[in-house]
Amino acid sequence: MKQLLLLLTLMSFSCLAWSADKPLTSVTSAAAGADKTASSTGDDLSAASTEMQSVIQALSGRWAMEVTFEPSPDAPKGAQGKGEEFWHAGAQGLTLIDEENIRVPPLDIHLLGLLWWDSATKQFHGMECVNQNPHACDLKAALNDVTITWDGKKLTIDEIETSPTGKKSQWHETYSDITPTSFLQVGESGEVGGPFKKVMTLRGTRIDR
Repeated sequence: MKQLLLLLTLMSFSCLAWSADKPLTSVTSAAAGADKTASSTGDDLSAASTEMQSVIQALSGRWAMEVTFEPSPDAPKGAQGKGEEFWHAGAQGLTLIDEENIRVPPLDIHLLGLLWWDSATKQFHGMECVNQNPHACDLKAALNDVTITWDGKKLTIDEIETSPTGKKSQWHETYSDITPTSFLQVGESGEVGGPFKKVMTLRGTRIDR
């Protein structure tokens, strides 16, 4: 989601020396615990709408991620990283939960995403919490700025962002080419309504089978 865009800005800062690579223990431990929960709740989708059942079936699982950031003024050579994403249904399928740990040295990103279907408005909604956000969770964006669509094959997340000077831009993120063993995640940014410029590409490979 949008906070991954902050990597490009943060990479321009002079960071403390990076110590030896840290193992991806946080997401693995969280995923292990969530596996136990998922075993009791993930198979129970009794409260899930047809729309939720579809996206849960498409993305649920643990995925190894290869991350590539495009060259930019702040990172002329681009950047690469690795991580994991663990997607699983919440209780009775009311939510789809995404737990992520992405490392692009010297940054170590931990993210929790929630996706749900509003049966009153017939729309998807979402919220994320990330360790790069001083407020942890972005409630305002969840209420007012995020639009999520799922057509059965591709998940699209659009978020209107406002800079400190008041200028608006749009973050455009897609999950496509979804198969039982892989998916493609692309983040782009640009003027509201486009055109967009690619910022990052993540390739997911299933590791829970």
